Amino acid sequence: MRNPRPDIEHWWAVEAMIASYNHVYKVTYKTKYEMQGPIGVSIYDGAPIASFQYEFLALSADSKSVMDAVQAYPIPAEKQYIIDVFHSQPSNPALKEQYAAYKHEFVRTGAILSLDLPPKTNTMPRNVYNATTIKQAEAANEALTAEGERIHVQTLRDKHIHSFYVKDGDEIAGWLQLVTIHSKVGYINQLYVLKDFRKKKLGTALVQRAQAYAFELGLEHMVLIPSDMAMHLYRRLGYRPLLYFSAFRSNGIHHE
Repeated sequence: MRNPRPDIEHWWAVEAMIASYNHVYKVTYKTKYEMQGPIGVSIYDGAPIASFQYEFLALSADSKSVMDAVQAYPIPAEKQYIIDVFHSQPSNPALKEQYAAYKHEFVRTGAILSLDLPPKTNTMPRNVYNATTIKQAEAANEALTAEGERIHVQTLRDKHIHSFYVKDGDEIAGWLQLVTIHSKVGYINQLYVLKDFRKKKLGTALVQRAQAYAFELGLEHMVLIPSDMAMHLYRRLGYRPLLYFSAFRSNGIHHE
């Protein structure tokens, strides 16, 4: 497959991320994703995913072509959007200048982490379970919903979405969502451990189980976007940044 961004060596990780999280949102919330030349467009609309309703993904390194496509896209005046621009280094001051010229302000920079899957090992967490039935999901949700987390039953029927939950004794303490829709790449879309159970290596157990499952499926890489809280866990498990993305939003002047 031709790399549309030769300036970014590991563009496959971006493609895996985009395909994976949009698949989950489509299954769970019936959102849409489409490509419009130099941009990809995630259309969230009323889904409870983010504070914005549209997410533009820069598939080109040319900021002018990206902004031309964004400005030509028919967004209703009352809707909010964000633009994600990918780059190979942790900081790219030139991007901020380019998008500032289009009256878009910098929001944040995030990292896309990856791990090459190792050969299968004999270490398998015994307190992590794959939720494959509504009964299992509902049992997990009794604990998870107290902190705003949930295994959506729609995802149980999808062969590319896998939900794992972890127990501390007899109590459900957290969960992880693994997406395997992209060839050779597993994407961790969600990892959460309930507050009362943190610092017990339960997050580690969830990630290790997901890695083992992905390896069983024949996948070769794991990819994710870490939260600030989970960054140290992933770094400890060997995940390293492959590339970065910076988010920009309009400074208040809506385009027509």
